[in-house]
Amino acid sequence: MKRNPYPILSTFSLIALSVSGIITGTGTKAQNSGTAGEKPKLKPITVEMELSQKALDMEALKKSQIGYMPTGIELVAEKPTAITKEPAYAGKPKYGGFVLGNGPHSTTYFAIDEVKGEHGHIYVDLNQNGDLTDDNSGKWDEVKVVDGVTWNESRLTLHASWGTAVKEKESGSYTLFFYRRQGDMRLNWTKVTARSGKVEIGGKTYSILLSENESDAIFTVSKMTDRTRRPAQFFIDIDGDGTFKGVQETVEKKKRYTPEYYYLDKPIQIAGTWWDLAPNISGSQLTFSPSAAPGEKAPPPVEREEKELLSAGTTAPDFVAQSPKGSPLRLSSFKGKIVILDFWATWCGPCIASMPGLQKIYNQVKDKDVVVFSVNVFDEKEPFDGWIDKNSGKIYNFTFAFDPAGRDQKKSIAASKYNVSGIPTMYIVGRDGKIKTSIVGSNNEKRIVAELGKLGVSAKTE
Repeated sequence: MKRNPYPILSTFSLIALSVSGIITGTGTKAQNSGTAGEKPKLKPITVEMELSQKALDMEALKKSQIGYMPTGIELVAEKPTAITKEPAYAGKPKYGGFVLGNGPHSTTYFAIDEVKGEHGHIYVDLNQNGDLTDDNSGKWDEVKVVDGVTWNESRLTLHASWGTAVKEKESGSYTLFFYRRQGDMRLNWTKVTARSGKVEIGGKTYSILLSENESDAIFTVSKMTDRTRRPAQFFIDIDGDGTFKGVQETVEKKKRYTPEYYYLDKPIQIAGTWWDLAPNISGSQLTFSPSAAPGEKAPPPVEREEKELLSAGTTAPDFVAQSPKGSPLRLSSFKGKIVILDFWATWCGPCIASMPGLQKIYNQVKDKDVVVFSVNVFDEKEPFDGWIDKNSGKIYNFTFAFDPAGRDQKKSIAASKYNVSGIPTMYIVGRDGKIKTSIVGSNNEKRIVAELGKLGVSAKTE
């Protein structure tokens, strides 16, 4: 299988987003603001949030050690009626549209033109006048040929529109990074833009960021109970280091980590006060409303303790996951074989981007008593089933399974048995059932090949 060549994040931990919802901050003594039912005495705070075009570009993601959640659409052969003028195509075009916002000018249409042996073009109606000939040259920003497969990628700033179906109340520029493997009937993209601002709480000013995770410029749907959308995220620079990678400390010789980014589905404690956060649909305003502490008795601020990954020589803990068809699948069923144990999720961009390289290695070693056991963790069954239907047996043919614990971190196979706090994370288990090494992050094909070599199995990355 051909690997994905575009640069991606080396590590990604979304698990931190679901812990406690408590922000303490270095030098800030956080105290409970009260128990459930008490009326908060503070007034709501509304922060004006500006569109920041490069807030989530690759450099920013790496600095803050966070990842991206790609989305995309299936291309169609039928031309949208909104397109009224087209260039002279070299081949048969495929069409699609970017939708940013909910206003009357939220859709930007495009056409992809390619013929075999050529790099192809993407024509985007940036000014939304129906004419694909008056915007740009149609050339991709970059064309990469890796292992005989052509990858196209571009970054464009598009129009986002908010309001009603007939009236635009607000608009702005919104940058997307999009990519495609030539020949595919799908275009993938992720937003580069987020909303940024500053908030003063408890006498301290914090830099904050607001990000939606559907790459459609809609910010208001944030609840975890809404299965139709990925929840929005809130980022806050507690320690003032200019990143959102979290506060890392050593307390009594134990490494502890306090995240600086959270889901908006529950109250967050900042400088001793609990707040409910609610953005408007465009994300241009973020309202902090004082909230009673969750539960009958507010929990004390507890930082998440980072556990060390299992060390080499440890017997790999056995577990039972579900095969795509629902039957039980045990790690111990691969006894006597080398196992590349891969923990991943459908929402994790770096996890997905690692799979082509993993497939390429598997193609070389599958007849040498080596298996790839790819376990979906910190996820839900519905997106897993959808992903399997499109990919397993068609693009990837190693072994997939679903962790029945779903998003429950305490019961998770990865977290409870293997001390995994961020994905993608892999373990290589030897024929003797013992762990040989752990590998965190993506783009680690060379490391995997090197570790297999130590076990007497040869493979190549190129």
